[in-house]
Amino acid sequence: MLNNILVIDDDPAVRGAFKLILEEEGYVVREAENGLQGLEMVERERPDLVFLDLRMPGIDGVETLRRLKAIHPDLNIYIVTAFAAEFMEQLKSAHEEGLQFELASKPLSASQIRNIAQVVHVAKTQEARRANHHKLVLTLYVVSLNTETRRMVEQISALLAGIYEPGHWVFDVIEVLGMPEKALEKEVFATPMLVRDIPEPVLKLLGDLSRMSSVMAAITTQTQGTGVQTIII
Repeated sequence: MLNNILVIDDDPAVRGAFKLILEEEGYVVREAENGLQGLEMVERERPDLVFLDLRMPGIDGVETLRRLKAIHPDLNIYIVTAFAAEFMEQLKSAHEEGLQFELASKPLSASQIRNIAQVVHVAKTQEARRANHHKLVLTLYVVSLNTETRRMVEQISALLAGIYEPGHWVFDVIEVLGMPEKALEKEVFATPMLVRDIPEPVLKLLGDLSRMSSVMAAITTQTQGTGVQTIII
């Protein structure tokens, strides 16, 4: 479970804002005022997610990124900055080196900060579940939950419970209101793909959901056999 978040930023007001917002959601938040301090904290305890500034005294955010990835290559890092243009060439070089990171522009709203943490949390949860060989992992992305979509979600959950054995299925619903750019980046808006291996009653309900204006996409991931990914729009 996502729990430990590290904020590396030389501005105490920024660190305080992240800490206040995320601790209200139940996360443990640690703060580092520069890159070197952040590296020391990561070496002592690996965080689940890092929010990283670019313009800082000492080593800048790009160099901090490189050193963080040298410690943990698969570390989840969100670079949050108002100076992306200034560092763009360095960021391109880092990307060409194979360093994986996300980029967001300051200032972030409270809902955007919470949604970033939620997206990472769901990804980590699904990764853990896939490691446990669930037969079906189903993720539904919605703009926002309303009475109609909640009712349909309950129906899908009931159907899955009737079809699959306990522990062999997972159904997650993610609200992405306020973060359409994240949905685009993750290709939530996608061209319909071949549908296979999903029970017909579930497919019917997903089809009904896809016609609702509040639903962005229903994405299903098969975790056994061929590992087929199915996207229903």
